Amino acid sequence: MKRRKALQRIGTGLTAGLLAPQLFSSCKKENPSPSVKFNGSIAIIGAGAAGLYAADILSAQGLDVFVLEARNSLGGRIRSFSTSDSQADNSSNAFIYDHHYPPIADFPVELGGDLILGTDSAWGKIISILSVPTVDLRTASHQFILDNISKAAADWQSDADFTAVQTFVSGLSAYGGPNVSIKSAAGVSTRAQALLNSEAGNYYGSNADRISASGLASELQLQKHDSKILTVKTNAWQDILLSRFNEIVKKVQLNTPVTAIDYSSDTINITDKSGKQYTANKVIVTVPLAVLKSNGIVFSPQLPSTNIAASAKFQMDSCIRIVIDFKKNFWGDATGFFWGGAIAPQYFNSGFGRSQFNSTMVITMCGPAAELLSVFGSSMINAVLAELDGLFAGQGTKWVRRKIVNDANGVPQETDPIACIYDWSKDPYIKGGYSYPIVGATHQDRIDLGAAVPGGKIFFAGEATDVNGDAGTVSGALLSAERATGELIKSITE
Repeated sequence: MKRRKALQRIGTGLTAGLLAPQLFSSCKKENPSPSVKFNGSIAIIGAGAAGLYAADILSAQGLDVFVLEARNSLGGRIRSFSTSDSQADNSSNAFIYDHHYPPIADFPVELGGDLILGTDSAWGKIISILSVPTVDLRTASHQFILDNISKAAADWQSDADFTAVQTFVSGLSAYGGPNVSIKSAAGVSTRAQALLNSEAGNYYGSNADRISASGLASELQLQKHDSKILTVKTNAWQDILLSRFNEIVKKVQLNTPVTAIDYSSDTINITDKSGKQYTANKVIVTVPLAVLKSNGIVFSPQLPSTNIAASAKFQMDSCIRIVIDFKKNFWGDATGFFWGGAIAPQYFNSGFGRSQFNSTMVITMCGPAAELLSVFGSSMINAVLAELDGLFAGQGTKWVRRKIVNDANGVPQETDPIACIYDWSKDPYIKGGYSYPIVGATHQDRIDLGAAVPGGKIFFAGEATDVNGDAGTVSGALLSAERATGELIKSITE
């Protein structure tokens, strides 16, 4: 992806301590010596939010850090889309887009993380400190689908099935029942299953029959931030990340997928896909859970049984993000989300509060919904439009923007819909959406998943290893970096 210029008005290169100034405020550029004395080098595997922040914290302490990133861009599952993008992508099977007919949204479009969950969350604090303008989605009118009918919450209040789903979802963090799936715990009717799957399944990365109700509840109870949901108004997330970690970018080596880590001796040997080797004295691994579970990196010796057993308690399902432009907003300018689709569980009016001119929908599918449509490639757009047609009396097909191609007689004809698709399960260095607890998982499993390997050489960060209740989010990735770097520094100083 072509790198957009970093946000000029945000500034460049804040260095460490943004989220934990009490721990890392002692390091200043004018310091003549490192804050933490260590003669070795530290490798960070992965340049997503966790990897960049971990490198930032350690670099600010004067430690020798380098970052190896498998993909050709920074950000991991933060993936912003602009009309300057081309199809040159090291995960081209995942990225479906005709650069001759780009979407025309005049606001940032995210193909990965797109919601700020909590204004005072770790990611929310970065957005706030950098003075990035935001849109509060609480002011939107969200729609809910039952019987293939979409209505606002107020219009469903007398419907018992709707009320049952909303009661369960709003009280999910307080759930104290048996360790069963969300579907079993909610016990709602067949008619309401799609709505439950949307709000309490797809939203958390899968489906209601795969996610543990008590496992998820125990994590939600740990959250310390507010429950507000925002989206950024004018700035792409990748640009925000690059601006915040500007000083770390030069330490990142792109297109370097790590395949093996040998920590059997004092010096750790790291091997990439091409066979090239790197050495370090300590390593923080931040790659996605699905990469670890598929043995994308071979560890020698094998990781401890505690970590391996814990990884089996969490899953990372398929996830697809679709961006579709329309000539007309037929769903309502004040609308935010549509919850409860059978084909696409989550529709989002992504222009809400951001555009008065362009009508763009962003569709997110996780778990079974994504698995089903993934095999259809670009033709999955037809299934989405068909569902919209059913909800809005044929207006999806009528108003979708299409490519204009001359026929054999030179007469312009509308052809395929204009859309962008990112299938995260087909990205070889991501392999899915974000982590969630399966039935049987406990919070201790989450702790064990990210536990450092005894001996003080291998540490883990990334959203799946967050122990603060924010797993599955950018904030969780950032908080995991604080934990992992704290463990690493402790291994040096004690």
